[in-house]
Amino acid sequence: MTVVSLWLSGGIMIDAWHHFHSTVETFFEPAHGLLYAGLLASYIFTAIAVYVYRRRGFPFARALPVGYELTFAGLIVTLIGGVLDMIKHTLFGFEQGFDALTSPTHLLIGAGMFLIITGPIRSALDRPEPPQTLVGQLPMVLALASMMELIHWGTQFIFLPGAERINAPLPAASSAHDTLTLIALGYYKQGTGLLAVIVQSLLLAGFALFALRRIRLAPGALTILLVVGNVFVAAAHSNEAEQFWAVVLASAVAGLCGELFRLGPSVVSAGRWNAFAFALPAVYWATLLSVLAVTMGGLWWSRDVISGSVLFAGIAGLFVNAVAYRATPRA
Repeated sequence: MTVVSLWLSGGIMIDAWHHFHSTVETFFEPAHGLLYAGLLASYIFTAIAVYVYRRRGFPFARALPVGYELTFAGLIVTLIGGVLDMIKHTLFGFEQGFDALTSPTHLLIGAGMFLIITGPIRSALDRPEPPQTLVGQLPMVLALASMMELIHWGTQFIFLPGAERINAPLPAASSAHDTLTLIALGYYKQGTGLLAVIVQSLLLAGFALFALRRIRLAPGALTILLVVGNVFVAAAHSNEAEQFWAVVLASAVAGLCGELFRLGPSVVSAGRWNAFAFALPAVYWATLLSVLAVTMGGLWWSRDVISGSVLFAGIAGLFVNAVAYRATPRA
């Protein structure tokens, strides 16, 4: 099921890339085929598990491994969503742009995939003794990364900040009307870029804090979570190779920075949690913007916007930690 989770999260990003770079005219095209093959694999693996447990004498109501009950519900939801999506495309054609992102049938399929992907996570956390080694934690970590990719799919329009110099708005024109329009465009592009920083920082900190507060992650697990959780969306949305590698490198550096804190459920120091929550997204964005500046001819953002964005990232992490933190009850 961990393989299925990666298959689904990677498949949906390949499908997104396909929609960006070609005119989709039929439901039966390669990207859809890859995605639905992953869904078919989830049905097959679940059926095998039910068959094995039934052979062992378990009643049908208990024929799923612990933690996979909602996976079965996800299979039903995706089946309904897939059928409705095929009917919708047949009757009304294919969506473009934001229509594809907000299509109710697409969201229904995504909700079902979310339930399927969370199976390995629930399975690991429901065990009397959660896995302690990196190998034992990999199914949970990779499933978490796949969840992260699914959320990236829903927020893909604000994944990259567009801070590279090649993405700068046009300079002021001679016409006063055009100048006002270009100034407004610049504000809009900066605002969208800052929104990307904030939203992606919330995701980075949220997934990292969830994992660290629920289980003592083995060394390397956090880095794998961040790199795999960002690599598919980076591949789908990077117009230049430098953008892709900037995301991968920033994810790895942020993960390694988080490893240094060695935080876990037994750590009770609020100060260390706050330091981790601030540093993780701040290091990610400081690294990402630095790599883009070096490899793509500089940034068009001002020094204040660059430094302020890194601080915004850290503040977003502090916010997530404040919401997630549970104080020890007083005696």
